[in-house]
Amino acid sequence: MSTPNPLIQPLIDHLHSDGRLRVWSVVITIFGDAIQPHGGTVAMSDLQTILGAMNVESGALRTAMSRLAKEGWVTREKQGRHSFYKLSKAGLKSFIPATQKIYRPTYAPDPKSILIAVGPDVIGHARETQNALLGAFGGLQLRNGVGLFADPSDKVRQQIVDAELLTISGDIERLPDWVIDRFDLQNLADDYDALIARFSDMAAKTEALNKLSPLEALCARTLLIHDWRRLILKQPALPTHLLPKDWPGGACHKLVRELYLALLAQSENWWDSEPKKAAQTELSHRFQHQYVD
Repeated sequence: MSTPNPLIQPLIDHLHSDGRLRVWSVVITIFGDAIQPHGGTVAMSDLQTILGAMNVESGALRTAMSRLAKEGWVTREKQGRHSFYKLSKAGLKSFIPATQKIYRPTYAPDPKSILIAVGPDVIGHARETQNALLGAFGGLQLRNGVGLFADPSDKVRQQIVDAELLTISGDIERLPDWVIDRFDLQNLADDYDALIARFSDMAAKTEALNKLSPLEALCARTLLIHDWRRLILKQPALPTHLLPKDWPGGACHKLVRELYLALLAQSENWWDSEPKKAAQTELSHRFQHQYVD
C-alpha cells in the first residue's frame, strides 16, 4: 500500500507525530491483537508488510525485533532465509491480564473491594524501599508508605500481610482532589477525548469502511487497538462513582468496541488461510464476552 487510504492517513500521521516512533510497542500490539489468535508465530515478511503499510521502514522494524528478542519478549527461528518470531513464555504470560482488560465487554466493572495498605512511618532509604514494595504489589502510591488497591488478588493480599502492612478496607464515598491528582485522571480523560475525535470520522463512514482492503482494515484495526491499549491499561480500577463527572472512558470504549467489530471480518481476510478454531474462539470473545484464558 504505497499510498495510504485517505480514511487511514490521518491515523498513520498521528502514529508518527509524537517524536520518534516506538516501533517495538506497535509490534507488541500486533502480536497481542492479530498474531496470537493465529498460532502465535509470524514471519518477518508479514510484519514488514503490516508495518510498511503504516509507513514504518524495514530497518526500524529489524531494530525493534532485535530489541524485543534481547529483552526476552520474543524468540526467533530461522527457516532457510526466512525468520519467524513468537512471544516467549515470559512475554506470553504478561499478555493475559492485559488482554482481559483491553477486550472486556464493559468499560469499567466496579471493583468489589477497595483496600488501603499503610506501612510504618519510616524515612530515607527505608521509605524508598517501602514505596517500591507497595508499587510492586500493583497499587497506587497515595503518599509515602500508603497504597490504594482495587480488587487485590489473594496473592497480593498475602504479600501485603507478609510485608506487615496495616490494611484498611471499606466503602469510599469520594476521592479528595489530591488523590485524583495522583491518578492523573484529567490527562487520561483528555487522551480518551482525543481518541474519540481521531476515530469518530472513520466510524461514521460506514460505506468507506466497507471498501477498505483486508490490509487497510488490518492497519486500521492495529492503529485503533494500539491507541486504546495504551489508555485502558492506565485506567485505575475505581468504582464508577469515584470517577469524575462526565468521564469519557465509557464513550471511548463504546466507539472502540463498535469500530473494532466492524473492522474484524475484513481484516481477518488478509491472512492466507481462514482462522483456525482457536483463533475463531479468541476473536469471538473480544469486546463481547469476558476473556477466557
